[in-house]
Amino acid sequence: MKEHEAIEYLESLEKGQYMTVNIPLMGDDVIPVTVMYMGKDSNNRYNFLDTGRFILTKEFIEKGKVTIDKEFDGDKALEIYSKVRLEMEKRNKKNRDAR
Repeated sequence: MKEHEAIEYLESLEKGQYMTVNIPLMGDDVIPVTVMYMGKDSNNRYNFLDTGRFILTKEFIEKGKVTIDKEFDGDKALEIYSKVRLEMEKRNKKNRDAR
């Protein structure tokens, strides 16, 4: 989906949903990245989590020719979920140890 469709799609998403973000390189080359949508931050930027974390502004999506696909790599999504789950468990364990 193209720029305006991508923005509309992102606005309708719930946190934790997966998708593929196609990040443009030079020419017609793109890198497809399977990501988990993490919502917007206080600056109204879209937050995504892959094996790291990255943030895209609405302007970058519109002008940067970033496209989004509803389809995603299931294995990569499982890897992202595992990472999120591990971070949550670490945080919970740290909170329990602080009592």
